[in-house]
Amino acid sequence: MITQPDHAEPTRAEPPPVEEDDQNTVVNLGRIAWLGTVGACLIAVVILVLEGYYGYAAVTFAVAIAAGINLL
Repeated sequence: MITQPDHAEPTRAEPPPVEEDDQNTVVNLGRIAWLGTVGACLIAVVILVLEGYYGYAAVTFAVAIAAGINLL
């Protein structure tokens, strides 16, 4: 007759409890991508305005607004 060794299974460590519900929030990859797109567009707008390309800056700003809508 074969018997199993008599030992306890290892217990998993529990993560510490979160004090408040909104303390740790999850940011999904899609939201991070849209934030990066908005940030890059706004940086490009500043550079384009400083160089005098106002039309391209306006179009890039419109793209930033359109990307920002996805964050709502």
